[in-house]
Amino acid sequence: MEKISRRAIVFVCFAAACASGNAPSESSAPAPAPAADSVVIATYAGKRFTDEDFRREVQRLPPRARTQLATPERRRQFLDNYILNALLAAQGQAQGYDRDPDIVRQVDELRQRLIVQRMMRDYQETPELTDADIKAYYDQNPGLFSGAQIHAAHILVKDENLAKRLRAELDAAPDTFADLAKANSVDTATAARGGDLGFFGQGRMAADFERVAFALEKPGDLSPVVHTPFGYHIIKLIERKEGPAKTFDEVKDRIRAALTNQRRQDLMAARLDKVKAEAKIEIDEEALAKAEIPSAPPQPDDAPQRPGH
Repeated sequence: MEKISRRAIVFVCFAAACASGNAPSESSAPAPAPAADSVVIATYAGKRFTDEDFRREVQRLPPRARTQLATPERRRQFLDNYILNALLAAQGQAQGYDRDPDIVRQVDELRQRLIVQRMMRDYQETPELTDADIKAYYDQNPGLFSGAQIHAAHILVKDENLAKRLRAELDAAPDTFADLAKANSVDTATAARGGDLGFFGQGRMAADFERVAFALEKPGDLSPVVHTPFGYHIIKLIERKEGPAKTFDEVKDRIRAALTNQRRQDLMAARLDKVKAEAKIEIDEEALAKAEIPSAPPQPDDAPQRPGH
């Protein structure tokens, strides 16, 4: 058991360093001298590892991995792995691996992903909402705050075109809803039941899903395709139980959260549309359709061992 735990902590620390893009590496530039009040924990290959280095590296680990460094043995394993990783990186650089085209490509791809993530954060504005905006939404959507409970089913797929095709099939044969849910829905918790969600009240589902579901009036009514963060839904109303209307004070915080999220998504979509429009994108659909998709490389039965295993 101890052997397994020892391997696990080494793997966690090594994987966390690599995944964060912050794995230690060597370069020809001399390492900066530690601060005057820093404590040197270890030296290796002419370099020093201080308590400040330790703090910085631990901060890069996920919380669960940090808790595994409580004992002296775990800390020593972490440090051993850090140093081994640094030494191997130095050897790799000496052999020119840092200029290997495949490695350079992967580094460039990682850099691009990080830049895109930063840009997406920049694009996420928090829209301004007034109390009048929230009250207007409440007044304009009485059906959403009726206190009703509905019994509904849904089909959830990831592809919009598939959702539209299934919706067209349901227009022709609405009684096949359960069969289509079993065959296509990626909601594994409900697919086997024909998509049955049971009874639920407002405030339980994603806002866009809920808005459309509670607008259905008669048993058997089908929704259009609804997009939420989970994918594309088709909703079927099975039964509806009316209830006392919720007051504005009861739901104003929920309305504020839903409107804020929706308007944030709308602002993001508008900005991204503007970026694409300014780029004047042109796509040759025929060439795209003919483009070859390479086969995936064979997967080895056993993954190569990482340092420290």
